[in-house]
Amino acid sequence: MMQQFQEIKAEHRDAILFFRLGDFYEMFGPDAIEASKILDITLTSRNKKNDPIPMCGIPYHAAENYIARLTKAGKKVAICDQVSDPSLPGIVKRKVVRVITPGTTYNEQVLNQKANHFVLSIFPQRDYFGIAFADLTTGEFHAAEFQGEDELMTELIRIDPVEVVVHREHYDDPDLRIFFANLIEVPLSACDLYEEAPLLLRKHFKVTSLEGFGLANHPFATQASGVLLRYLLDTQKSDLPHIDRIQSYHRDRWMFLDESSIRNLELFSTLRDQEKAGTLLSILDQTKTSMGGRMLRRWVLQPLLRRSEIESRHEAVDNLVKDDQLRHDIVDQLNFLTDLERLLARLSANVGSARDLVSLGISLEKVPHIQKALQKSEARMLLTLGTQLSPLDELTSLIASALVEEPPIKLTEGGIFQDGYNEKLDELNTLMRDAKKALREIEAREKEQTGISSLKVGYNKVFGYYIEISKTNQDKAPPHYIRKQTLANAERYITPALKEYEEKVLSASELAKQLEYELFLDLCEQTLRHVHEIQMNAHLLAELDVLTSYAVVALKRNYSKPEIVDEQAYVITKGRHPVVESMTFEQAFVPNDAQFFDKEVNLKLITGPNMSGKSTYLRQVAIIALMSQIGSFVPAERVQMHLFDRIFTRVGASDNLVQGQSTFMVEMQESANILNHATAKSLIILDEVGRGTSTYDGLSLAWSMLEYLHDHVKGFTLFATHYHELITLADKLEYAENFSIDVEETKKGVLFLHKIKQGGIDRSYGIEVAKLAGVPGWVTERAEEILHELETKRELKRSKVPENQLDLFASGMSQSRVPGKLTHPAIERIKGLQLDQMTPLEALNILNELKGLKEDEV
Repeated sequence: MMQQFQEIKAEHRDAILFFRLGDFYEMFGPDAIEASKILDITLTSRNKKNDPIPMCGIPYHAAENYIARLTKAGKKVAICDQVSDPSLPGIVKRKVVRVITPGTTYNEQVLNQKANHFVLSIFPQRDYFGIAFADLTTGEFHAAEFQGEDELMTELIRIDPVEVVVHREHYDDPDLRIFFANLIEVPLSACDLYEEAPLLLRKHFKVTSLEGFGLANHPFATQASGVLLRYLLDTQKSDLPHIDRIQSYHRDRWMFLDESSIRNLELFSTLRDQEKAGTLLSILDQTKTSMGGRMLRRWVLQPLLRRSEIESRHEAVDNLVKDDQLRHDIVDQLNFLTDLERLLARLSANVGSARDLVSLGISLEKVPHIQKALQKSEARMLLTLGTQLSPLDELTSLIASALVEEPPIKLTEGGIFQDGYNEKLDELNTLMRDAKKALREIEAREKEQTGISSLKVGYNKVFGYYIEISKTNQDKAPPHYIRKQTLANAERYITPALKEYEEKVLSASELAKQLEYELFLDLCEQTLRHVHEIQMNAHLLAELDVLTSYAVVALKRNYSKPEIVDEQAYVITKGRHPVVESMTFEQAFVPNDAQFFDKEVNLKLITGPNMSGKSTYLRQVAIIALMSQIGSFVPAERVQMHLFDRIFTRVGASDNLVQGQSTFMVEMQESANILNHATAKSLIILDEVGRGTSTYDGLSLAWSMLEYLHDHVKGFTLFATHYHELITLADKLEYAENFSIDVEETKKGVLFLHKIKQGGIDRSYGIEVAKLAGVPGWVTERAEEILHELETKRELKRSKVPENQLDLFASGMSQSRVPGKLTHPAIERIKGLQLDQMTPLEALNILNELKGLKEDEV
């Protein structure tokens, strides 16, 4: 047996081998040592005297729980089962029936029901990268090509894979291993592609060319797809019929969101606690199905760039908002739907149950009702969804007539099929059901023949059927009774006739269970003939679920339909932050406007104190744009906007200690990404740029970035700052305006009005915020004294700065940004002199006059 173990283990060196021994999965050697630590189970040993072999085990019926813990820890598990009858002579035959990896699990304990579970393949070729990624639990398979590490990294962030697979030759390359390790933080696996990728793909998808998948001219994406498909086939030991097509894509259809924007806008997790509550997704997600939840997540990550697609979604949501009956009818049906994608995937991979098939049938039964409801809609997108759905009436009728309503979890227990589905099964079931009646008849007959009124006929799993006679009556037992078991007060016997009946009944039970298993496989095969139609239904129903969720949220939170315009403009009337307004505060959320027009106002400089709402205002402007381009209604009274090609955000402070990057380095990297990639059609949000270094450095960087964004990028920009010196700069820039958050000073302290107004503000009110935060009074009072001293010194310093020197820190600079236009009185006096008519003495007198100018004249 250990030789058999070693041979199988040699083929799965990178996995923990679960070796089936009776009712247990055993692990040996290094596998046992590693698994025992992760699973916190007892480690023992085999062959203790001579050469101890570490060993541990788990009950096979509880394997799913242990496998889930191992895959969560990033481990692979190879399931080695018995494939021959243990009662036959010789060693039991075993083989690996499936390899479960972090990216190829179906375990509900591991999966997030409303997020995809992607395993991704990368094929690097110099500066180009082919990628392919698949969700085994839904059947999705995508491929694309990118140039440069930045594009690749952006896409990896969006996909968020749980495992990455590369070709063996790339896995064994030390330089590439380092590259992958720096690129991703998920388990890295190797795959041997022992046939050409195009050939493998054509064979699996049953096509003569990959052109229909858009891969004909994309060799790197093709290679990545081949590696990924081979990995899935090798680990699942199945044909995977639910993976029936590749969807290739390009970057020109969606807006790509970088990691900074996803994080700073708190789309899926909060900055502070990494929680889902308090995110945009938590507000928008009113989906009724898991597949709808997954699609909503994809839509948030992929804002659309095509006006027609966006307006189609807006029109559909508008229809659902206005038609209460339509919306209620759809929601009622969606409530009955289960996860069609994952149910179908489990059945395709031979890990599904009869309950999965029942759930699939119940969900498909709702399709005709949803179609009927959509016929009453007016929006073109909703009408199209209705016509594209496939009712599959024959399949749903077949499943409904075949399976009982609540079949057992295990297929081997029997009791799956209804009476009347199969004639032979009915005969076997009748025989088993009549067993009790037959036992009563046998008992009555034996009592009559023996004259023993207390005689009993019973059954247990150890001895089978038996006749029980009390000790006082054992002398009356007939000669043909064969003693089987002696009890304290009775003897148990069998007879040839009873043994024959036992074999007949038990044989019927085993035959029925085997027949039911075969019938289930046949029913699965009939179901999988409709795999494409079921997947299409799942996709369409998920879309409908998201659109309905948008409508429910819009009604609940008073959102409005945004208007897409041709001219380059972005106008928000009474906009709100969707998350902040949903939270319970002492005062109601204060809405604010925003207006951008090309060649009029491209850049807004926002000043104001901490806690006044600057960051909230910045984020809400960005989130409203994103919500519009994912097809949602928006939290505003009215929104008119052109389509943005990118949304960039640089908000807050963060560091990357693992790679030795300081807060300021991360800030500059994010700023560099914006400055290098933003265009005139981008929306740019910058909050407190330059605060991570010294005042002079930070102000200089913020100053130059502001000029660069205004003069060169020209995208719509919100630039929040505490550098009040920038107010004068914004006044001088042609397409920039100063705005601030209104503050009211009262006798009790500062009152933040959270209202944006035109014009800058030259105070930060930091000490007032410190008081509100509960900083001890001694500290805030001393801070006020220090602040007064510093401001006094700064004013004295300013008064000594020559007016022909550009002073970044002057609150009222008179210098022009145009070179040569200085206003110092000495310069003006010199300009008026007739130098060619002056004597040296006259020149000396004038020089003495200039030298005597008073400070207040300078």
